[in-house]
Amino acid sequence: DASIELISTGGRRRVPYHSFHTAYKKMDLAPDELIAGVVLPRADVRSRFSKQAYRKVGTRRAQAISKLCFAAGALLDDDRVREIRIALGSVAPTVVRARHAEEALRGRPLDAAAIAGARAALGRDIAPIDDLRSTADYRLRVAGNLLEEFLS
Repeated sequence: DASIELISTGGRRRVPYHSFHTAYKKMDLAPDELIAGVVLPRADVRSRFSKQAYRKVGTRRAQAISKLCFAAGALLDDDRVREIRIALGSVAPTVVRARHAEEALRGRPLDAAAIAGARAALGRDIAPIDDLRSTADYRLRVAGNLLEEFLS
């Protein structure tokens, strides 16, 4: 729910983060614009989500290039998923929200059936490729494993 604040000689504008990245290495950024800041929603994330996780999977910790990144936050209410956000990097041309996996979990208890359903739905959210860093199969499997680990 963040937005990007852009500045140029013509003024300032804000772009919702979810629409800022338009394709691989392409952004909603004019040639004369600079990123001035990232604007986060006012609510404190720690009070909004009772469970949070971030994982970067790479060849080594010192290297900046990821094979896969996983970030998630969930608000649980009596062991039911009241709200959830799941985002992944290096599994599509841009960073993606796993909206199908989120929808598979929302309102459900965190049991084996819900976790399996979310893992299956994750395949509709991401489109990994084979490249020098990793294979598509590896990325898909690890993304599912990280989702399952977060939910368990």
